[in-house]
Amino acid sequence: MTQPNRLATGGLIDRTRPLTFSFNGRPYEGFQGDTVASALLANGAGTVARSFKYHRRRGVMTAGPEEPNALLQVGIDARTTPNVPATQQEVYDDLVTGSVNASASLRADWRGAFDKLSSFLPPGFYYKTLMGPRFMWKTYEHRLRETAGLGLAPESPDPDTYDKMNAHCDVLVVGSGPAGLAAALEAGGTGARVILVEQDSRLGGQLLSDRVQISGDSGQRWAASVTDRLSAMEEVQVLTRSTALGYYHGNFVTVLERRTDHSRAGEIDGPRNRLWRIRAKRVVLATGAIERPLVFPNNDRPGIMLASAVSAYINRYAVLTGTRCVVFTNNDSAYRTALDLRSVGADVTAIVDTRPRPIGELPELVQHMGIYVASGHAVVNTMSGDRVRGVKIARLNKDANGVTGRERTLDCDLVAVSGGWSPSVHLHSQSGAPVVYDSERACFVPGEPMLDGVSVGSAAGDFRTADCLTQGAQAGAAAAAGAGFGHGTPTEAAPEVEEASEEPAMPMWLVPTGIPVTRGSKRFVDFQTDVTAADIVVAASEGYESIEHVKRYTTLGMGTDQGKLGNVNGIGILGECLGKEMSEVGVTTFRPLFSGVAYGAVAGSESGDLFDPVRTTAIHGWHVEAGAEFENVGQWKRPWYYPKAGESMHEAVNQECLAVRSGVGILDASTLGKIEIEGPDAAEFLNRMCTNPWKSLRIGKCRYGLMLGEDGNIMDDGVTGRLAEDRFLMHTT
Repeated sequence: MTQPNRLATGGLIDRTRPLTFSFNGRPYEGFQGDTVASALLANGAGTVARSFKYHRRRGVMTAGPEEPNALLQVGIDARTTPNVPATQQEVYDDLVTGSVNASASLRADWRGAFDKLSSFLPPGFYYKTLMGPRFMWKTYEHRLRETAGLGLAPESPDPDTYDKMNAHCDVLVVGSGPAGLAAALEAGGTGARVILVEQDSRLGGQLLSDRVQISGDSGQRWAASVTDRLSAMEEVQVLTRSTALGYYHGNFVTVLERRTDHSRAGEIDGPRNRLWRIRAKRVVLATGAIERPLVFPNNDRPGIMLASAVSAYINRYAVLTGTRCVVFTNNDSAYRTALDLRSVGADVTAIVDTRPRPIGELPELVQHMGIYVASGHAVVNTMSGDRVRGVKIARLNKDANGVTGRERTLDCDLVAVSGGWSPSVHLHSQSGAPVVYDSERACFVPGEPMLDGVSVGSAAGDFRTADCLTQGAQAGAAAAAGAGFGHGTPTEAAPEVEEASEEPAMPMWLVPTGIPVTRGSKRFVDFQTDVTAADIVVAASEGYESIEHVKRYTTLGMGTDQGKLGNVNGIGILGECLGKEMSEVGVTTFRPLFSGVAYGAVAGSESGDLFDPVRTTAIHGWHVEAGAEFENVGQWKRPWYYPKAGESMHEAVNQECLAVRSGVGILDASTLGKIEIEGPDAAEFLNRMCTNPWKSLRIGKCRYGLMLGEDGNIMDDGVTGRLAEDRFLMHTT
């Protein structure tokens, strides 16, 4: 087995530890530190998935949890797990994976015919076309349900174990990019109890994927040195492979720790997943930002990737995802990807920049290196076989709302796209805090926090590494001081950062092509649910103006990725349709959970017999020996009746009644609720609560009581005994 796209040097993989895994029944090779996505790309894989609605060919698009295309069925039999992003599943020996949503095979998916029939499948087509004849709905429904869904749920009981952990800390830091590491370092240095949560297998965030220099060394090595320092701090706990799922009232944060998903079953002792329930005095959200794609015709072909992902596969995984690349961007960050590609010998055919005159250090640097920059241009279509093989570009008019002149064709096997960056505001929004649109930075940023938490760095819309480090350190020191540690100011000097300055992005929610949106090639907004720009235009024309209504009508952002890539572009397109600003359109609701979670992790150890514990009385053994049939009453095993051989329930109850009337009976009332009522007005209180008189009850006597609801129906009944003049013991049923 060879890895034709693997670079000979570099990356954070361990080349001394080769690993073998399978994808769709075919063996592949990777290295320790690979994800399935990076290993498949290293092996030259193009098409790795089929899209949800139209079953179009799709390839890996990102390098993080926002991946919309490359979803995996991981494992077999009872341990199989659907819809795992290939970008998050680490490779290990004998890992078995497969693609989801492919009928028959990736190459021969007969449902690919839906793509040709897309004109008959507009938003809500089933509401419009399948309502009659009425008797056919059951047939339609069956076929729709058969077609819908992603992945396969296991049919056998889950053999793995799961547990939950409660934890308290002074400062919780979510995210370990430059801002998160700086915050944890400052807070930990004060002696505060700090928990640092990172969804990746190692700390560093974006530093693992780019070539920024910090204190004269690479960002990767700086992150490694900070990791070592944090490990040496006694009061700092680091949780890797852990995702913060939800941020709730009272600074309560739930975190899913994936403890064994990176290894073969049985290699690591303990539960597969652990659900942490963390209560923090202060929270620092250093959750980073997600790069946006650009919306242009046929923007979903294999080989079209986010620019940041192309850089990540080069710098972290030593994988070159294409040899002839076109970079399509409206901002400066993608120029770094062009430099990364050139540094490993790839041919950068052109940088297509929608801005009429891109200026600044990075554009000047790439032009000085001889890379052609097509400024004021846009990609207006792509050409494809198994993967992209070329793009068509055209010049934008001066208003950037149309194209002018003839199209040109550029050959390529990789298109790196960047439409700007969106801060990951999900947790901030879950806390109840607002999200506001910043027109200067062309993104939604956190508003005023509602809880004792703060967003920093890229999560706050500040994307420069130096700013992330400064903000992180300040937030960590302030959070520790708020929890009673330190003086609230950073104790360490901010490290020096070598990075080029960047000019603002030019927002472009929908790339103009000169062809009406509702005609021509598809322009995908949400890649996972196959929502196109035309779908949003149709929804707006049919009267849907609320982004929440458009979301439900078109399924924008309703896939497993929850619209992490597509929703902001969708909001922008809807705003253009309605003639509204982004701030007027608003955002969709960010709900927990941030990413997919196994039901087992939610249940923890509370399953099987432990889900509903059995409670028995002190004389339960005697009931069993007497042959009792039991009924379950609020987890208690309560004897129902005592049948003898051949007796019916009615006959057994008659015998029991006769025995009690002619002899003696014992009532085991330990299953009943017990409430002690004490005080000078105890009897009057009972008079007002129950229908029976209680002042006349003598000490040492019992009385049956009946309690009614406000509607006059029986709410409860039971026997109450008077222990003293001012003290009663009530039994409730």
